[in-house]
Amino acid sequence: MSHYAPLFTFIVEHGFYDSGLAHGLSFKPCERSASVMLNAGLMVKPVVGGIAVLFDEKLSESLQLYIEDDEPLDLLFKIYPEEASFKSRTRVAIDNDDEMVLYVSNHLFRAEVDGRIKLHSGSFISMDDAIRMDSDSLVDVLDRKEKVIPPFLVVSFRIDKADLEGIGAPSGVAPKSYYIRVEERQVFWKYYLMGSLVRDNIYLSDVDGVAEFVPMGKEQLADHREAMIFRSKKKLPLKASFDYRFQLKEKDSNGEKVIIKRLPMAEVTRFGREVIDGSSEVVSEIYINC
Repeated sequence: MSHYAPLFTFIVEHGFYDSGLAHGLSFKPCERSASVMLNAGLMVKPVVGGIAVLFDEKLSESLQLYIEDDEPLDLLFKIYPEEASFKSRTRVAIDNDDEMVLYVSNHLFRAEVDGRIKLHSGSFISMDDAIRMDSDSLVDVLDRKEKVIPPFLVVSFRIDKADLEGIGAPSGVAPKSYYIRVEERQVFWKYYLMGSLVRDNIYLSDVDGVAEFVPMGKEQLADHREAMIFRSKKKLPLKASFDYRFQLKEKDSNGEKVIIKRLPMAEVTRFGREVIDGSSEVVSEIYINC
């Protein structure tokens, strides 16, 4: 009976999700890596936010032969988001026309952080980690279709003798734990207040003083309704759930009055684009009608 021991883990952290771990990612080994894994007794196990690569201790000699070969043993995985909204939740984005793809490898860069190994130099993965699709590192990795619609990320793990020493033995040596950090998208928030909320004496307030909203005046919408507009002064992050406490208030001769105690938050389903300070920016549009 086979006994599988962990060789290494790889986790994708993502700031959008409450758990801090990415959801809905598919990890697909390239064709050569899939063949090597089959012959060397390696198995991929999904874990929350990533994968664990295990090896069959009975076939450790087969794995050792691959490692001792003159050609380095590199396992490459292509990572695809299973949800279309993943791109809307993620700050780093690559235009398909650029013929680039995000790429990290444990033999190009690695930084140990609290016992784990980060595979990019910045705080988050970024365009600095992108390489051309025709790079030597990606030979026979991407097929024709994948060069048109590339994966979110390609990650390469080089396995050497040191990775096997003590793993799965009574020595208690822990398998390596690799990770990357993906930053959540940040956009301007724009509130459209309609109906009875179209008043000159209203304003938006953040109870915690984190965000500031600028009145943009009134605007005639496509359906001829009038809306009072407020836009965040700076970009704000998109999250699965928020701690923000934005309120709509009214000010008159009697003082201030809270009209809406907690305004709805931005979603990843409704975006617009406008020029702000000379730059084309994505804006999350939030409509409220009372």
